[in-house]
Amino acid sequence: MAQFHSITVKRRFKHLTSFDHGKIAALRAEGKSMQAIADAVGCHKSTISRELKRGTVAQMKTDGKKFEAYFPDTGQ
Repeated sequence: MAQFHSITVKRRFKHLTSFDHGKIAALRAEGKSMQAIADAVGCHKSTISRELKRGTVAQMKTDGKKFEAYFPDTGQ
């Protein structure tokens, strides 16, 4: 009879701090790629993608033109 051993791999998750959110906003404003931002913050680029998706909101200029902007406080 064969025995199977389960191996549990502990995953290391890191919550983004307020400093990380600010760094994401600054690097995004500089036009950096998601990979470059992820490398600077120390997380996976999918984390940056999700954070930008959560924190980006539609805005309207005074001339009526729409644009999107990332606000770090919105994503949290």
